[in-house]
Amino acid sequence: MIVVASSLVLAALPLFMVGGLAVQIKDDFALSETGLGAAATIGFVVGALFAPIGGRLADRIGPKTSIYVGTSMSVVSLAGLGLLTDGWGTLVGFLCLAGVGVAMVDPGLAILVNRAFPVRRQGLAFGVKEASIPAATLAAGIAVPTIALTVGWRWAFSIGLIPWLVILILLPTVPTGAPVPRPEAEPDDRAHRRDPPRRAALVMAAAAAAFGTGAASGVGIFLTDSAVAMGSSPAAAGLLLAVGSVAGIITRVGSGVMADRSGGPQFRLISIMLAVGAVTMALGGTGVTWLLVVGTVGAFTGGWAWTGIFFLSLVKTFPDRPGAVAGIGTLGLGIGNAAGPLIFGVVAQTTSFGVAWLVAGLLAAVGSVLMAMTRRRFSGVSVE
Repeated sequence: MIVVASSLVLAALPLFMVGGLAVQIKDDFALSETGLGAAATIGFVVGALFAPIGGRLADRIGPKTSIYVGTSMSVVSLAGLGLLTDGWGTLVGFLCLAGVGVAMVDPGLAILVNRAFPVRRQGLAFGVKEASIPAATLAAGIAVPTIALTVGWRWAFSIGLIPWLVILILLPTVPTGAPVPRPEAEPDDRAHRRDPPRRAALVMAAAAAAFGTGAASGVGIFLTDSAVAMGSSPAAAGLLLAVGSVAGIITRVGSGVMADRSGGPQFRLISIMLAVGAVTMALGGTGVTWLLVVGTVGAFTGGWAWTGIFFLSLVKTFPDRPGAVAGIGTLGLGIGNAAGPLIFGVVAQTTSFGVAWLVAGLLAAVGSVLMAMTRRRFSGVSVE
């Protein structure tokens, strides 16, 4: 559990630290909301495009090697962001490296959970895995008042050394078991390609994930910036990010426990969670302080806390190729993560942060509908 949590925390840190430190980074490099959003978008796009390749590589080279490679990329990215970034170009370059790191770590962790945990605990394990994303934003939120506003924002990136040391010490001790055997006549994913209904359902799931994460990632990247624009102090905005992150951590783990009790894929629950997120994000866009808190908590719980049971559902549907389907899932999540900050930034710059929150709510609503359609498609091919 510690290895799973530490690995994805480290992988997610570069992208979300930049979001948490948005105010300071924009001031230093004279960036606009659109410019910062575009930098995050490019990093997410690179990670999304590499995700299917990373998934297949993880199936071939094994989970531990995949995790080692991906987390090492994240450490280099953090070091570059803190020590070498001197403008928009270098910022984009190191965020792209972080995106590739996520594309290696995420499928590797899916395989690790599939092999190292009993079936009755895999929901919890995936919940802990995905709780690492708000844990990364929590670290970013705490870093604003404690590090960025005291000794400088560049020092904040050094916190990535902690999870990296944990991984180096503990990952060698984790037993991974044997991979699920594949039919000899159907190597790689050729059997999947010959099954159009399942392929269509998987594509629908990835599309739903793209809309859902597009909504939440825009809010997550620009939360501190939008809170300051709506009247909060930078320190209060950082603490708001921390509050949302804690709520997201609890919900991700809790939804995983619920999934273990009910069994099977959880696409219906995901659809409900996204619907809740859509409503609360729309409320957050009103500009009222307490509704902004509601919107933040709703975005990090209903709007973003379903990714653990999303990966669980994919692995339960395709147990013979967990890395490959996790790669497709990561592709969908990556597309949403890429588009979300750009859309949010453009809307905020051209209209207002309030309107950007409303647009995020609309994206989450579309994701909810698509996820409900995904459930029906998978039911039609006898996998749920």
